[in-house]
Amino acid sequence: MPAAPSRTRRVGTHLVGPPVPALSALWQGGGRRGVTAAACLALALATGTALGRPDLGSAAALASFTAVYGHALPYRRRAAVVAAVGVVLTGSSTLGALAGRHPVPLVLICAGLAAAAAAASVVWRVGPPGPLGVVLVAGGSSALGTAPGGLGGHALAAAAGAALAWAGCMLPWLWDPTGPERRALETAEALAGGSPAGAARAVRLADVAVRGGSTRDDGGLRTRLDELERRFLAALPAAPPEAPAPASAPPPPPARWWHAPAAATALRLGAGAAAAGLAAVALGLASPYWAATTAVAVLLGTDARATRARGLQRAVGTAAGVLVAGLLVALDPPVAVAIALAAALQLAVELLVAAQYVLAVSCITPLALLLVHLGNPGATAADLVTERLAETGVGVVLALAVGLGLLPRAASRRLPAAVREVTAAAAAGDDRRLGEALPHLAEVSAAARAELLPTPAGTSRVRAARAVADLGWALLGARARGDHAVAAELARRLAADQPAS
Repeated sequence: MPAAPSRTRRVGTHLVGPPVPALSALWQGGGRRGVTAAACLALALATGTALGRPDLGSAAALASFTAVYGHALPYRRRAAVVAAVGVVLTGSSTLGALAGRHPVPLVLICAGLAAAAAAASVVWRVGPPGPLGVVLVAGGSSALGTAPGGLGGHALAAAAGAALAWAGCMLPWLWDPTGPERRALETAEALAGGSPAGAARAVRLADVAVRGGSTRDDGGLRTRLDELERRFLAALPAAPPEAPAPASAPPPPPARWWHAPAAATALRLGAGAAAAGLAAVALGLASPYWAATTAVAVLLGTDARATRARGLQRAVGTAAGVLVAGLLVALDPPVAVAIALAAALQLAVELLVAAQYVLAVSCITPLALLLVHLGNPGATAADLVTERLAETGVGVVLALAVGLGLLPRAASRRLPAAVREVTAAAAAGDDRRLGEALPHLAEVSAAARAELLPTPAGTSRVRAARAVADLGWALLGARARGDHAVAAELARRLAADQPAS
C-alpha cells in the first residue's frame, strides 16, 4: 500500500528527525563554533585536573558554554554579546552552586533564569541556544557539591571559563576580521531565489552584519550587499495568486502584554521549568534541575507543532544519551580519556544541533552528565540511568502540558497587529519597513497555523494574513522594478483586503 510507507516515514521523522546531512554541510553550519567550544571545554577541564581541583574544572567547563553563543555576529557586536552571555552564565553557575543542596530554591532559580533569559533572547535576538544554556549551567553547577566556603572559588572558576570562551570566540578576528559578514552574505546569496520570507530574513541578517561589521572592509562586501538586495527584489513575484480575498474574520479579543513574543515565551519557559522541577521534587527524584532543563529544551519550539516534535525527540534523544552516559560511568575511563570524550561530544553537539536534534540531544546528555561526574563522582551507572530517564519523562510531560495549554492562542492574537504593520508600511511607501514587516508576519502566521485548538475566526485570520502577505511581496517587487501602475493597484488591493482587526 503506497500510503503506509509515507505514513511510516512521517512518524519516523517526527520521532527521530530528518536524515543527517553530509559532513561538509554539518561543518558549514557549526564547525567553527564546535571547535571553539570543544577546545575551551577541554582546556578548562584539563586545567582543573592539573591543579587537583576537578570540581573547579567542571565549573569552568560549564561556564565555557559561553563559546556557543554569538558566532554569527560581526566581531564588534560579538564582543559585547558574548561578554554579556559570559557574565550571565557565571552568575547562573554561582546561583546554582549556592542553591545546590536545596531542591525547591534551585528549581525556582532555574525557572526564573529560564524566564529572564528567554525574554532577553527575544528582545536582543541573542540566538540559540538561548535560555537553555543558562538553565543547564545553573543545574549542572548545583550538582558539583560545592560547599558554602568554596563558593568564591567556584565563581572565580566559572568567570575564568567564560573569559576563556570569550577569547576563543574573538580569536579568529586576528586573521579573518570580516568572516561573519562574508558568511552571512554567502548564506543570503544562496537563498535569494527561494521563498520570499526566508530570503528576506537572510538578506536582512546580511544587511545588519555588513553595515555593523568590520571597518576593515574595503567596500567589496557593501557592493555585494547592494547587488544581493537588487537580486532579491527582482526575484519577487510580479503579482500575487489570482484568488479571491478571504472574508474578513471577526476582530479578536485585544492582545494583552502577555501575548507579546518576549512575555509569552518567558511565561511558558518559566512556568514549564517550575512545574517540571517541582513535580520532580514532589516525586523524590534526585536531580530536579534535569527535569526543569528538559522542560526548557522542549519549550524552545517556536509553536505548538514544534513543541510536540521537540518533546518526542527530546525523549528519544535523552533516552539514548542517558544509556551512553551510563556506559561511560560504568567503564570509568582515565581522566584524560574522559576529557577527550567530553570535547568530542561538545563538537558533535554543535555540528548536529541545527540539523539533527535527536542526535544532538543524545550527545549533550552524556556531555552534561560527564561534566558533573568528573567534578563530583559518586552516582552509579544504574542510578544515573534510572533517575535521568524518570526526570526526563517528568520534564517532557510537564513541558507539553504547559506549552500546549498556556496561552494557546497567543500567536493568532498577535496576527492582526502583524498585518497592520504590513499595511501601514505599504501605505507609507516605506520599502525597508515593509521588507522587515513581511518576514515577521510570516513567522506569526506559521505559529498561528500550528496552534493546537484553533478557532474558526483564527483560521479565517490566518487565511486573510496569507492574502496580505502575497500582496505585500508583490508590491515590494513592483516598486523595485518601477512598475508604478501595478504597484498602485497592489497598494489599493492591500488597503481594501486587509482583515478586520
